[in-house]
Amino acid sequence: MGMTARPERLTRDEIVDAALAHADAGHLASVSARGLAAELGVTPMALYRHVRNKDEILTAVVDVLLERRGLPARPGGDWRRWLEDLARSLRDLFLEHPVAVAVFTRQPVTTKAARRRLEVAVEILGSAGFEPADAVRIYAAVHTYTVGFCALEAARQAAARDRVPTGSGDIDEPAALIAAFVNDDQFVFGLRAMIAGIDPS
Repeated sequence: MGMTARPERLTRDEIVDAALAHADAGHLASVSARGLAAELGVTPMALYRHVRNKDEILTAVVDVLLERRGLPARPGGDWRRWLEDLARSLRDLFLEHPVAVAVFTRQPVTTKAARRRLEVAVEILGSAGFEPADAVRIYAAVHTYTVGFCALEAARQAAARDRVPTGSGDIDEPAALIAAFVNDDQFVFGLRAMIAGIDPS
């Protein structure tokens, strides 16, 4: 059976919206150019007139997800708490959509929502007495800590799902200890230790 012709010209927004529907359903990892093309009633080549590859589609979806999540409320002087809330919000996004971590680790994410996060961070840190260049470095440190931690966390979770049980019932204490390096308590502990060491003087 031949493919039904679309009554209207395909747009980039339609492609992103179709991928976003997968994200909203909790299936962002299943997105593929071929699958989206089939859903939209076009050939994969038609998609590539609007997006270069799957990574560009995922980056556009992540931009929407970041925009939806928004930014923490203005800190009222507690800029350290604001930085923590900003990082925890990004981690929540990664926990909800683990494939988004891969988007951040493969290439710099410079979308509108990502730039807005940086701009507001520089503004808030500037109000706390930091020079713009120092504010950028502080944001970069917190951001890369969050992305790196969550990338390790996602990899460990994937490995745990793929691990074949030995059936011995033995508990490997060093392995259990190392596994605890990537949990919510450890994330917050490391994040707070980093932020506490930032001195505006």
